[in-house]
Amino acid sequence: MRLVWLAAIGVLAVVMVVFTPYVLRTESTWQATAWLVMLAATVIGIAALIRAELLLRRLERQSDRNVPGT
Repeated sequence: MRLVWLAAIGVLAVVMVVFTPYVLRTESTWQATAWLVMLAATVIGIAALIRAELLLRRLERQSDRNVPGT
């Protein structure tokens, strides 16, 4: 399933690179690429924070189960 997600993200990245200049109405492909990179970095950062939060919650649940007498 992870390979499917990686392939989908790859296709989405290519489509975004092709269509971003038209959507942002910029004449410069470099300017559109800069916007795309900033957007991708923001999305990846938020996804990493969500993943870290979920991992911490899972670890807390596991540590609560391992405490004797609970």
